[in-house]
Amino acid sequence: MAEVGLLLAVIAVPILIGVGMSYLRRPWWWGAVAAICIFVIAALAPPPEEGESREALGDRGGLIIVAAIVTLLVWICAWLTGRIRRKSASTS
Repeated sequence: MAEVGLLLAVIAVPILIGVGMSYLRRPWWWGAVAAICIFVIAALAPPPEEGESREALGDRGGLIIVAAIVTLLVWICAWLTGRIRRKSASTS
């Protein structure tokens, strides 16, 4: 179940936040910060297995890479939504 939550935090939440930032007319990076916080909480919240620490030093690189992907998803969605909104506003 933790894997499903992490997948949602990495894929669905950044897409929704990116679209929301465009509709709220807020900077996309506000959404990126919120999405990264949600992702990090989802990644670190499940209890560790017996004898393991919550976060290992090697996990930080993976967290940074996935945080960059989350940021990219938020930016792409905010950019695409803004373009679609401007295009539909100019045709009406």
